[in-house]
Amino acid sequence: MTEGEVMEQTIGYMSLLLLGVSIIFTVVSTYIVALNYFVGEANILARVGAFAFVSLILVLLLVVMVGAQTAHDGLIERLRELEADGALTAAGRATLSNASNGVDAAVRMLTWLGMTAVFAALAYMTFLHRWKPDIVNVAIASRKAT
Repeated sequence: MTEGEVMEQTIGYMSLLLLGVSIIFTVVSTYIVALNYFVGEANILARVGAFAFVSLILVLLLVVMVGAQTAHDGLIERLRELEADGALTAAGRATLSNASNGVDAAVRMLTWLGMTAVFAALAYMTFLHRWKPDIVNVAIASRKAT
């Protein structure tokens, strides 16, 4: 694999990482809306089912992101091989610098910390938080009743 191909794949990894983060934000935001309007007032079995479903989706996304990270690690190793051969350009050296300076490790750590925090927050909101009716919806419902 040439340096150009490695760099192309590395840029693809960054796109995949950002796409995964945006999908996670979308799933979590949608679940919080569902908690506010539906799940928050549901019985415990429905809450467990909803939490299990959103957990499955988030774990699948996390597994894809871990797999992409493993492939990325292989690309970094290929750049190290090219560097040992003296065939690395400035772009390849910059990419290796990110890996050597801990940028890649920081991304990995923040991904795990972020997902742990997301699961903890969603578990709290699903099972412990006491959802109250939205004030605006209560006012609208009381006007309709009169």
